[in-house]
Amino acid sequence: MTGPLSVGPVAAAGPPAGPPVDPEIRRAARGLEGVFLSLLVGEMLKGTEVGDGNPLYAGIATEKLGERLAEDGGIGLAALLERQLGGVR
Repeated sequence: MTGPLSVGPVAAAGPPAGPPVDPEIRRAARGLEGVFLSLLVGEMLKGTEVGDGNPLYAGIATEKLGERLAEDGGIGLAALLERQLGGVR
């Protein structure tokens, strides 16, 4: 949909390009960030319609949202972990 109220991409997803990183460390760091963001989203949704609904669906929704947030750049935790674990080549 186009027009004055349409919303396009805000920014490029992911962290800025840097030195190459070991793929195993990158996957582990993003996975941990996804788990952290899932827990954060779960806490934020407590007391809402989503959080008060079926616990199975609420759990799946928070897990998938956390994973997606991490894939789209997250909050920088994965990049920090990559540096700390020596994954930067």
